Amino acid sequence: YLVVRDRAVAEEIAQEAFIRLYDHFAEVRNPPGFLRTAAVRLAITWRDRRRMETERLTLLPGRRIGGGDDAEPVIDETWEALGRIAPDRAAVLVLRFYEDLSHAEIGRIVGASAATVRSRTRRALADLRKELER
Repeated sequence: YLVVRDRAVAEEIAQEAFIRLYDHFAEVRNPPGFLRTAAVRLAITWRDRRRMETERLTLLPGRRIGGGDDAEPVIDETWEALGRIAPDRAAVLVLRFYEDLSHAEIGRIVGASAATVRSRTRRALADLRKELER
């Protein structure tokens, strides 16, 4: 939810993660880890696609893009800023600071080394600072 910022989408992603676990259950040694990794990767993919769709739809004349009546409430400016940075960087921040995972654990989830996660975290925090200064 913290990566996609939409409850309905988060529920769909969770369901898809469980379906993938079911499909591969015989090979999975760590079901909770598999679910978390699948959910994070699906969330990042969804955010990438959503951003691409939004960018392309804004090119069409007369189209309005934005939250409707069912949009999630904004918690604060940090929440909004988190939604404006790159999805992979936002995911790293969510996993690090909301889920309190180590760099190594995040690396296993996103498919990167701990050093790469530390680098992404630094860059994501810099991006977040820039967004908050706007």
